[in-house]
Amino acid sequence: MLDICVLNPFFYPYAGGTERVLYEVYRRLAKRHNITVISGALESKNRESTDELEGIRIVRLKTTHIRVPSLPMPFPAMQGLPGAVQKEGADLYHINNRYLYFLNTINAIRKLKKTLALTLHDAMPRNIGAITDSGGYLYEMMWGRKLMGYADLITAVSKNTLVTTVPGRYRERAYVIYNGVDAKSYKHRGKKDAKVRKLRGGIGIDENTISIMNTGRLVAQKGQVYLLRAVAEFKRRRKDLDVNLMVVGRGYLKETLEYMAGDLGISDRFCIMTGINERDMPYYYNAADIFVSASLYEPASLSVMEALASETPVVATKVGGVPEMIGGCGAYARPKSVAGISKGIESIIDNKKRAQRLAEKGRELMIREHDWDRIAREYEQRFEATLRN
Repeated sequence: MLDICVLNPFFYPYAGGTERVLYEVYRRLAKRHNITVISGALESKNRESTDELEGIRIVRLKTTHIRVPSLPMPFPAMQGLPGAVQKEGADLYHINNRYLYFLNTINAIRKLKKTLALTLHDAMPRNIGAITDSGGYLYEMMWGRKLMGYADLITAVSKNTLVTTVPGRYRERAYVIYNGVDAKSYKHRGKKDAKVRKLRGGIGIDENTISIMNTGRLVAQKGQVYLLRAVAEFKRRRKDLDVNLMVVGRGYLKETLEYMAGDLGISDRFCIMTGINERDMPYYYNAADIFVSASLYEPASLSVMEALASETPVVATKVGGVPEMIGGCGAYARPKSVAGISKGIESIIDNKKRAQRLAEKGRELMIREHDWDRIAREYEQRFEATLRN
């Protein structure tokens, strides 16, 4: 039995991609090991606390939440983190957000002479924008690569993330462990399912409407501005079809996207959905006829995997680790290509039987390669092998 201390500034009930991965992996490992997560306090209860969730012990530190307009979540500054790390005395410490852990935390772990694992949930930023790209590069040069040098084990959520981010001198201790998907929840339900029909009706989608879905933070990286233009361009070319675009997410671009929709003349067939309970998300994928990921940068996409598991046909920009998730089970477009995204949508509409075959293969791929039990075992095996060496 291992004692594992997980370090991430956010944890359940925060709903982010990294947080989902940690919850799914560690609620499984907690059945066989002692798991502690050190995280920031919730904004609503900003105080130190200790509680438990499905066998996971959660230590929350008093946190200053700094709001940054361009970020969907606050920047957390956790108080007393090095002391909390040393207090645990775990066999292995697992860092998951390399942007928020610095030398004081690393030194606290090194003084204990314990094993350090680092998971790269994000690759070095590329093709997002000059400021983001250059800022990410400077971070990696100044600290990110030093942090990797301290790690006994490095895991990355895609081959692309590993190759673009981990220097060659550290790759002998670097491995790919993909993210997973809950195929029991994310599955094909069909448009006749009562909850799916109610959802479609609630946002004005009838049986003759083609519903396009996108989910993700409303930030430049996710490329929703290009998706809106692609949908508007498609509607101009295919006036015979009624198309609705549903974007699920929140972020600083919300007002910009709503303004764009009006300017493009599609505001009556466009909506942004926020505050959706995780339990309801599988029904949203089923309510959609097509899922589109228009990201400019994507180390690994949980939303693409959820769409595939739901047997919803996928169009995605060919960036980062996305092709590793989809393989040959979807349609691709170049990032920022309005015409490419539009043609991808059209290829699915005009070739429904082929699109459905690909969607079915996509679900088979998710079940075979991305089951959460399998992913949790891969982490467990890597941790145990590193501790033995």
